[in-house]
Amino acid sequence: MSTLNKKEILNRLKEKNDAVKLIVTPILDRINQIGASGVDLRLSNQFIVFNPEHIPYFNIGNQKNSASLKINMQIRKYQNHVIVPFHQSFILHPKTVVLGSTLEYISMPLDIEGTLEGRSSWARLGLIIATACAIDPGYKGCITLELTNLGNIPIKLYPGIRIAKLILRETSSLSENYDNKRKYYCQIGPEFSKIHLDEELEIFSSE
Repeated sequence: MSTLNKKEILNRLKEKNDAVKLIVTPILDRINQIGASGVDLRLSNQFIVFNPEHIPYFNIGNQKNSASLKINMQIRKYQNHVIVPFHQSFILHPKTVVLGSTLEYISMPLDIEGTLEGRSSWARLGLIIATACAIDPGYKGCITLELTNLGNIPIKLYPGIRIAKLILRETSSLSENYDNKRKYYCQIGPEFSKIHLDEELEIFSSE
């Protein structure tokens, strides 16, 4: 697989054929956001913060209908959705994790896969930006970010700042279309884990 350069990214953004067209929207600053080997993505104004005092632990092993409903109820108690107005800040405290998302909505063509990397400038302040999965060909939606402050000093995060870089690579052939049966599809903000929907948990869990 080869990594797309700036010219190739720009050509994909202008492509007319939907099967190979790349969509990244909105791009607020084409000059600074589209680099030599990727697209810088911005932080949205939506966050999911955790309330650990409301739940002793997660038991994701029981997949019976009643248990699945109970897990969903636990999740709602465990998380708070927070919206921060633009020009205001979200404070990420040391040794904590929150979920954010990209401001941009992404639509991947069927012959490109992507990975998301945190910007080095933020990492040097102790901020780790990660995404739990590769971005598959055909994926559509905003990308959920796991934000962790590994430093000892709180960090102010401002919605709209460039926070991560999307690296794009061509696959050897067109992939099958990403469909709405996937757990995370067409999301427009951060989404909490749906690991309790994994089918193998029914086999390997003891409860």
